[in-house]
Amino acid sequence: MSGHYVPNPPTDQPYVPSPVERKCFLFGLDSEAEMIARSNSAPWMEPTGPEAYLEPKELSPLGDHPLDGVWEDQAGPAMADYLSARQVQWTLLHPVRLGIVDQGSPLPFVMVGVSPNTLSAEDGLGIAVYCRSILEGRGIQDIHIILYESRYQPLASMYKPALTSNAVHQVREPFSTSLGIPISYAKTPYYEGTGGFFFLDSAKPGKLFLLTARHVLFHPDHEKNDVYKFRGNSGDAKRNVLLMGTAAFQRYRDAIQTAVDGQQLIIDHQERRVEDAGALEDEEEADAELRDAEAVIEKAKADMEAFKKLLADVVRDCFDGPDGGFTEDFAVVEVDPRMISKANFIANAIDVGSVAADQLTRWMHPHPANPNAFKYPGNRLHTFFGTVPDGKMWKPDARSKDQDDDPVITVMKNGNATGFTVSQLSTIRAFVRHYFEGKPGATSKEVVVLSRSSKSGPFSAKGDSGSVVVSGKKEVCGVLTGGHGTDVCDITLVTSINWLVKRLAFYGIHANIFPTKDDI
Repeated sequence: MSGHYVPNPPTDQPYVPSPVERKCFLFGLDSEAEMIARSNSAPWMEPTGPEAYLEPKELSPLGDHPLDGVWEDQAGPAMADYLSARQVQWTLLHPVRLGIVDQGSPLPFVMVGVSPNTLSAEDGLGIAVYCRSILEGRGIQDIHIILYESRYQPLASMYKPALTSNAVHQVREPFSTSLGIPISYAKTPYYEGTGGFFFLDSAKPGKLFLLTARHVLFHPDHEKNDVYKFRGNSGDAKRNVLLMGTAAFQRYRDAIQTAVDGQQLIIDHQERRVEDAGALEDEEEADAELRDAEAVIEKAKADMEAFKKLLADVVRDCFDGPDGGFTEDFAVVEVDPRMISKANFIANAIDVGSVAADQLTRWMHPHPANPNAFKYPGNRLHTFFGTVPDGKMWKPDARSKDQDDDPVITVMKNGNATGFTVSQLSTIRAFVRHYFEGKPGATSKEVVVLSRSSKSGPFSAKGDSGSVVVSGKKEVCGVLTGGHGTDVCDITLVTSINWLVKRLAFYGIHANIFPTKDDI
């Protein structure tokens, strides 16, 4: 292959990658992750010459594969046990496809995340080869292993949403009751997350609750992972939860001030148009220019007053204390009725107004043959009313396909850090290993969201924990709890809504996750 050279490994055996290959093999991923080793022997070729460039890679769902039948009960646990026995600080086991952007037939791999700077390429090679033998022993011959550096990242009075015709609708959205509410524990306002969704408990009529990720309110490095229950005068001490931490409040306040300043710039420009109109010789043209400029000035002044009022009105306030946070990564917050009531509650809905209707519809239906299940809402509010069964998450409707012609469920969320984003569910769950300061590692299984494409950017970032993840069919998939990558997440982790509802019931909370304003 001209313009390339092959390092010098054996041609038919896995080899220790060079530092250049380690750095460049996963080029294209948002996290810029560094590979440690891989089990396949295909040589990597470094681009050379005057027009040398790296071809970016991207991750995509594994899709229908025989591994589905043996991953969760056999291959995955065996691989996790082996890695732990070898004292590898592994963080993630996730089967995906990895391929060059805009080229077909991406290859299947199990991506093994390892804490950065804890494993050498030499040791990693033997571990990758052994992990592949675990798959081969269960009849899986076509999947190889990639070890790469990755760490788990906890992505840790209100308004009714404004009509689209209202100039403040976008900057007011973070202060409204649509989903994606930025929250933090009052004592750690620098550690922020996102409120997931509202629900009612039949045992406590008239009270509204908010579900989020536990680590948003209980910092995992600073607090014990014990059951927390606030019960009035009994139980644990009350905790206040802020609407917006320090960074979120400053960010959104600055956005409103920018909008105010922008309207003033518009007014200044239009006033210059008025002055210039007076110098026009054609009276008809001058009159038309004058009327147009004055109309723009009138609207800009009205909009600026609306922005100023909003800026004066937004104040930090707090919800009431959590009514039960548990060892699993979820917490329940009782909502202060002064913040949300019948007057401003709109049910569980995501405001999709930050993306134009035609663009969002294309994102939700990447394949032209897809049935058009998503309809852009006229009021911008994508209200959910159902849940995605776990079985459908792993086996999507064959008629709903991605750009590579594979079945997929396209999902959306609105988070405190990255705002409104759209991506796709992976078709197989990941094994995740969590390490917190001074505590032994713990393993869990998580639903995975992958980036929609190599150009769409990550689905989430720190501060998005707790966000609800919803399909285009208005069905809940789960709650976002973390991500995997280096400083940027290639993979987002989600806890299944079906499991969450069962765990709430276990703790005596009979959750109606589709409340209406008539219920409160």
